[in-house]
Amino acid sequence: MLVLTSSSLVSARRWTTLIGICVTAIPILWLTFALEYTGREDWVTRTTLPLIWAEPVCYIVFALVSPARGFANETARLTTSDGLTALSVVHTGSFYFHLVYLFVVLVTGFGFLTSFVVQADRLYRKQTVAIILAGLVPFFSISVFSVVDLNVAFGLTPVFFAASGILDSLALFRYNFLDVAPLASEVVLSEMDDPVIVVTDGRIVEYNSAAEPLFQVDSVVGSQLETAVPGLLDAVSCGHSFTPAVRTDDSMGETPVYDPRSTPIRDHHDAHRGDIFVLREITEQKRREETLRALQSATRRFMDVERPEAIADVAVQTADEVLDHPYSAILFPDDDETILRSVAMTSLLERGLDEELAFSRDVESMWSVFESGTPVVYESLDLLPRSKYGYLPVGCLLLLPLGEHGVLGVGSDTRKRTFTENERRFARVLASTTETALDRARRERELRESQAMVEERTEQIEFFNGVLRHDILNGITVVNGNLELLEPHVKASGTSYFDTVRKWSEDIGALTEKVRSVSQTVTDSESVSLESVSLSAAVTRRVTKVRDTYPNASVETDIEEGLTVAGNELLGEVVENVLLNAIEHHDDRSPSLVVRARRSEGSVRVEIEDDGPGISDGMKTQVFDRNVTSETTGSIGFGLYFVSVMMDQYGGAVWFEDADPRGTVAVLTFPQDDRPE
Repeated sequence: MLVLTSSSLVSARRWTTLIGICVTAIPILWLTFALEYTGREDWVTRTTLPLIWAEPVCYIVFALVSPARGFANETARLTTSDGLTALSVVHTGSFYFHLVYLFVVLVTGFGFLTSFVVQADRLYRKQTVAIILAGLVPFFSISVFSVVDLNVAFGLTPVFFAASGILDSLALFRYNFLDVAPLASEVVLSEMDDPVIVVTDGRIVEYNSAAEPLFQVDSVVGSQLETAVPGLLDAVSCGHSFTPAVRTDDSMGETPVYDPRSTPIRDHHDAHRGDIFVLREITEQKRREETLRALQSATRRFMDVERPEAIADVAVQTADEVLDHPYSAILFPDDDETILRSVAMTSLLERGLDEELAFSRDVESMWSVFESGTPVVYESLDLLPRSKYGYLPVGCLLLLPLGEHGVLGVGSDTRKRTFTENERRFARVLASTTETALDRARRERELRESQAMVEERTEQIEFFNGVLRHDILNGITVVNGNLELLEPHVKASGTSYFDTVRKWSEDIGALTEKVRSVSQTVTDSESVSLESVSLSAAVTRRVTKVRDTYPNASVETDIEEGLTVAGNELLGEVVENVLLNAIEHHDDRSPSLVVRARRSEGSVRVEIEDDGPGISDGMKTQVFDRNVTSETTGSIGFGLYFVSVMMDQYGGAVWFEDADPRGTVAVLTFPQDDRPE
């Protein structure tokens, strides 16, 4: 139209030249598109592209700078035909050479596309054919109007280009040029071994060969996914595994189990164009999960039984039902560990034997596993005494140690000559679980025996408490009463002996009371009830008692008011024992003591400092032992043992430190208790 509406020869030639330049570019672009589309991107390089463009660029340059050449050379004239004025040009040989080059380029592009049709996937084949047909329309127009004189005022090439555009548009929507199916087919379907199905609008548009056994219809492409693969959509939406139905005319053998995943495909406008379903086979994984669930169930059953024989029964039943090993048994050693005897067997093994299984030490196959703790696999029972057990139809045997408890034998029938790695792993898990259950049963048995022993010891302690409470204390009371009656009759020469007897009687009585208190405390240690006790008041009372008892002793105090700790009625006696220990082991008849009690970093701290001879570092911890005696007095250090036991009951601690410059500091710490008394 630009040429026909031109008002002068100059403008007509200008528009003709511009059209020629545009037409020259089309074949080059066509070839470039064909190379890219058919996967020959490596042909489009910085080296090849200049070579392809060399001739067109040179001809365009000559057409622009040389009036004798070009699309509208010096021969160009305006002519009128049938009332229409058009440009008439007599072309030179260079033009026809240029035209032949462009035709060669076009034909080359068609050649690449045609060869791609033969090799391409079904979807690409349809698209490629549509592209070739759309390209042939303008190619035919250019060929006709460039070679044949049809005696028309203007060429119809633009019309044919319009027709080509219409064909491309129809193919665009008919064959989904912009859809995901070609990409899925080329990239995903051809590369994955798992079944892959491409779906758009609920219909299957492509799939790979691994998916073929899943389909329940003969014509797959275009079928509804739910019809072709029933249950797949439900499995994907619920996140469950998928087991396909088996077609009656095409058995798949063992029905596989898949983990289906759906991935949405979106175009560059973020519009949902379809979905890719990938089914990863998890048949073996599913089988392992089921076996593990069964082993977990066996573990729960182990918790419900206590006897070792009952645990062994559960283990062999699991080996038979879960691991499918019908010839399994558990053997325990006898008391002197000379024979391994069966305590549990599967029913099939038991029916095949007239008596229990028993293996002496000369049967190394069993004893080596028990003593070394190393599992062993045998392909048959050849290593066992054939005269006694060789007739059993066992194909392979796995012996697993159960620690000090015995051996688990897992046997398969003659159909199998070896164990798979999964079977070995699950058998090891069963053996480990069985050993753990047997350990638990043994510990519980020992605990019950220990509890029975504790109960017996408690009864004995209660008996001796009764002896202390009734016999010894009653005897001391009688002795003291008679000493009071005897005192007026004692002569001066016997006074020292009389005082010694009386002092020892008082000491024995006091010691007996302390022994009874500690015994009762230890016996009731699991049920001691503590309450809030005023430590300030308890310390003050015991200091007052010591001052009254030992008037020669000097006792200074620094006691904070309102100190409370968790204790009981023996708290004052604990403090008194520490005070008496400081006085009785002093090397001066007039000892000096300082008693301090205060809060300290969340606890309550009591310090009893003396100026005595001190305690060696080695004795600072030993003095709390029950049987430690004093080197100076020879008395049993029961008081400090009593202090140590009671401080443990209170959740506190007691220790000795050196005083400066001389003496010892006894430190007692209690958890602070802010509860009301």
